[in-house]
Amino acid sequence: MKELLSADELCSRMMHISYSYFMVDVWHDRESYYALPMELVEKNLLLTSGLFLCFVMEGKLSEAQELIKNWTDNPMAYYGLFLAHPLITWKDFIECMEKMKNEHIFIPQFMLTAGRPYLLNGFNDFSRIGPLLESHKSYFISYMECIYDKALVPYIYDLCLAEYYYQKDRLFDAEVIVSRIIKEFNNDKEQRLLFVSLSLQAKIMMAQGKTVSVRSYIKNIRGLVRKNGEAEFSFNIDAAEVKLAFYEGNHTVIANWLKNDAPDEFADFNMLDLFRYMVKMRCYILNQKYTAVVALAEKLRPLIEAGKRHMDLCELDLILAIAFYRAKENQLAFEALSRSLKIARRRHYYRLIADEGEAILRLLIDYVKQYGETPFLMKLIESTRKMAINHPLYLKACYKNGVTFTQMEIDVLKLIEQGKSKEEISEYFFISTNTVKYHFKNIYAKLEASSAHQAVWEARVLGII
Repeated sequence: MKELLSADELCSRMMHISYSYFMVDVWHDRESYYALPMELVEKNLLLTSGLFLCFVMEGKLSEAQELIKNWTDNPMAYYGLFLAHPLITWKDFIECMEKMKNEHIFIPQFMLTAGRPYLLNGFNDFSRIGPLLESHKSYFISYMECIYDKALVPYIYDLCLAEYYYQKDRLFDAEVIVSRIIKEFNNDKEQRLLFVSLSLQAKIMMAQGKTVSVRSYIKNIRGLVRKNGEAEFSFNIDAAEVKLAFYEGNHTVIANWLKNDAPDEFADFNMLDLFRYMVKMRCYILNQKYTAVVALAEKLRPLIEAGKRHMDLCELDLILAIAFYRAKENQLAFEALSRSLKIARRRHYYRLIADEGEAILRLLIDYVKQYGETPFLMKLIESTRKMAINHPLYLKACYKNGVTFTQMEIDVLKLIEQGKSKEEISEYFFISTNTVKYHFKNIYAKLEASSAHQAVWEARVLGII
């Protein structure tokens, strides 16, 4: 059993929150916070903050809300806790920021992403403010100056804008902003923003059809954040590497992460792992564990809904739709996709859908056949088709239905790859063309292919030839 920390030790750690003591560390110390007498916690802001963060990460949002009430007489403490609570609405956020600005209250080093590679959809989900970023820039700048270092505020604003542009599929605009920010940053700057910038740059490059070397890009990210950001970001950098590996078809990286580093949804559940849970569900899809996808999704859903995490809810139903479609449960796939599309259309999440490429394209096409065309759906299909063409290995299984291939079938595939006809193949093996056709039929069935060209492609993807 782990030794519990004293109140003084926890206070000493909380003094360095966001500098050398991060959300992941608070989570690690949660049993110590839970063991404290509540009357002691309620009188100490540092202990209140630590317990508050534990409640939020565990999804105990009503308990976290109760802690805030004890600090209404201390505006700085109250606003700091209030802004970090996932249940606040955008209206609540604006009203709180107005009060802070008018009362000249500043809270430096506010939590940006809690280690996740997003700003608008980080610790809180502010992705819904995207449409207001351009039209109300001065307001956002003045608000951000209350909770961040003034020198960083222009970068924070630009990164929020870049994430919004990316979701709207304005890739060039997003790329210009991100490239400028990365050029400005160095190891001495804010590591959270660097992690966000590099992660977004990788997504932009993938969306533009450029090749991203997973190994070299992640190595670059690790190197740049190692100085003072590795403790906060390492576990999510691992997950980001896996997400890129899906596009590359690097099943070794995926399998190793799933075996050694993936979060365990059956252990203590942590909302800090939300990004990693989403990645894990895609791993389950790769391994055809569709029931596991549904189970994890439904475990996440009430917490995501309670926290008003619109983008995460959209992604959750999108992943579910892919899982149902591959399990040939088309009606359930359509229902999950409908929920996802409803949010995506209202909040301009074009890239969230399109980035799934081949994994979602056929489902979108079948959905249009079933329910009809709309400008929104056709634009989505256009962007998704580009991803499918540029990244055909995305979420491609390294095996299909556990089937094996005979040496004859492998040899026939190699000859098909060389452009040999059925007659030529029959001469190679001194067999009849009918026997060759029989081998073709078996190969097509095992690869779920309808042509020689498709069979060769699938065999290459699976490493058979």
